[in-house]
Amino acid sequence: MLSKSLLVGVLSAVGVLSGVAVHLSPDTPTLVFHSAAYAQEVTNEEIANYARAILAIEPLRLEASEEISSLTGSVPAINCSQTDRVNDLDESIRGIAVNYCEQSKNLVATNGLSVTRFNEITAAMEFDPELEKRVKEELRRLQ
Repeated sequence: MLSKSLLVGVLSAVGVLSGVAVHLSPDTPTLVFHSAAYAQEVTNEEIANYARAILAIEPLRLEASEEISSLTGSVPAINCSQTDRVNDLDESIRGIAVNYCEQSKNLVATNGLSVTRFNEITAAMEFDPELEKRVKEELRRLQ
């Protein structure tokens, strides 16, 4: 069974690639892929690809959060789509953030989705409870 904290983390992790908006915070580190666009119809194959991408990204999110926290004592908000903000990060954590963003983008692509489509699905889940339910069911199935 998918634990509540893992599910929250995983679904949060769904929030930053179209601008890979990686949001890592000290209390609830999250990766967020977001986009203003809404997904139109999401196929079962896209749901499966999306869930696999999320599950692949989650360990990276946790590792990056822990590593940054161990260096700085806290985890700043990081939005991968805002390169100027990433470049403004302290040198000690900038490389960790850049690596995380690049690996996340690659994992999305490896799992058969463009960053744009990944972000569309993420954004659509906020307003489509049925889509969110389908994603949660797929995440549970893959666990």
